[in-house]
Parts: sequence; structure tokens; C-alpha cells
Amino acid sequence: MQYYKIAGKLPLRFVVEMGLGACIEEWMPFAEQLVEQSASQPGCSGGVLLYERYGINRSPAPENTRTPYHIAQELQQLLAQIEHTEKVILIAHSQGGLYAQQYARLFPERVEGILLLDPLSARDYLFKEKLSSKQYTQSGVDKSSNLILMKKLVKMKMGWLVKKMMKNAPPFYYFQNFSSKEENVILNSYTNITHLDTAYQEYVLAHDKKEIQALEKKEGFPDIPLTLITHDSEFAIKESMQFGNNTREFAEKVENMWQDIMKEYLTFSKTTKYIQAKSSGHYIHLSDMETVIEETLLLSSFLA
Repeated sequence: MQYYKIAGKLPLRFVVEMGLGACIEEWMPFAEQLVEQSASQPGCSGGVLLYERYGINRSPAPENTRTPYHIAQELQQLLAQIEHTEKVILIAHSQGGLYAQQYARLFPERVEGILLLDPLSARDYLFKEKLSSKQYTQSGVDKSSNLILMKKLVKMKMGWLVKKMMKNAPPFYYFQNFSSKEENVILNSYTNITHLDTAYQEYVLAHDKKEIQALEKKEGFPDIPLTLITHDSEFAIKESMQFGNNTREFAEKVENMWQDIMKEYLTFSKTTKYIQAKSSGHYIHLSDMETVIEETLLLSSFLA
């Protein structure tokens, strides 16, 4: 069984589909705050499911390839194992957005609404098509190179260096209030070869056209309320200039593409809402937790 934790009590109200290589500890501060604030609001109370996909951190190695289809099927199996049969609201971040979308298509009777945070799109390939190879490398869009580097360092017995580097990277760059236990779990995952191999395979298959072609367009997506929250554009532009040594003109070009691709999700449903987070980068659930919780509760109240 996949490793999971439930913040609050059953029955579940929310299921979190985390981003690439994320551990439960990254999301626990958010989940605990959501449970606390939802308790007093009608239609919002209920547990929050956090789980680590097969091969990630404490979950056993996967038996299936890490396609969005298999990952969605495995989430359904997990919900069956914990004997939860009611509809849920999906909260999905980054690459988790693609998996949540796949789950909603396969099991529309189990999903009441969906909240997407900087979600990966099945049309992410547009970056490669519209940018030169050099520009694509400069853009920071490709996440596979970091995983490859981390795997090489770990195999060279340099896991200590990986931890040192990642201590100054997301999620720690955006959130300084993890407990020491949470911090250690997250850092240790970066030196777990199965974890890194799985994350890499997830990334590759989430960008494989033959695996995600059906997720490009709204056809087949259930007509459920959808809230989209994206990062702050000016914040992302400044990050690109600071850490990628990019010109403002190029950073703006990449940012506009990113926002346009994510906003295509707003065509998937008749009932949508769009918010741009305040002073927040990609890890919106950490750097603008207040907005994410507020919008989650509004969506839940609307569906009550």
C-alpha cells in the first residue's frame, strides 16, 4: 500500500495530489491549517488525505510504469483500501495537477471539485516547440536535469552534498517553519535512489505525448467546479533573472507562456475561478498558504 497520512478525521473531504518528488511533510503544515480552519465552516469539515505515490519516499517501489493513468488508478485503489467512497475535492500542485486531471476523467463520480496550483499541462511541450534548445535550457522549465545530477551524486556517495544544496532550494526556499523531523524526512528523500528514479520516470512519462494526449483538451473532463491558482508573475520574473541570469525580456516571455498554458485549464469546465497568488513562486501552498486555504474553503462551501 502507498504510504499515507490523514490530517483530521474520516470521512475525507480533500485529497492532495502532490508535485514531483514531494513528501507528505512538505504538505503537512498546509493540511493541519486547513483542518483547523475548516472545522467551523459549514460543508468544509473532513479529513485531508496526503499520500506518497509508489516509489516516492516511504511508499514501496512501483510495479507499474509511472504514467498518469497508472497513478490515477493507484489513487483509486488507495481510497478503496481506506474504505472511502464519498466524493472528494482534489487539491493538486504542479505535476500533481496532471494526475488529478487524469483521476477526474477516470472516476468522475468520485470527484466533486478540483483546485489546481500551478498545474502541469499536457501541452507543456509548447515550451520546446517555441523556444530554441538554448532558450529551453535557460528557461528552467526542464526539471529532469536536476534529478539526473542528484542521482549521480548519491551514487558517488555524495548525498551530503545533495542535502546541502537542497536545503537552500524549494521547498525550504519558500518555507522556513518545518519541524526538524519534517526537514530531515524531506532531505533524506533526496538521497533515496528509488525515490529519485521514480521521480525521474514520473517526469518523463508526464511529458510523453502518447501517454498524455487525451489530457490536452476538455473533452472527457467532468463538468465540475475548478479553481486555478497560479504564481505571481512578477515574483517569477525576478526569480528567473536572479537565479537563471536571464534578461527581463526573456523572463517575461517564458512567464507569459507559462501563464497562458496553465490558464487553458479554465476552458475545461463551465464553472471556473482564477486567482493569481500574491508574492508567491511555484510553491504556492507554502508561500501563500493563506490564499490557498481561503480558496479551498470557498470551493468546499460552494459545493456543500
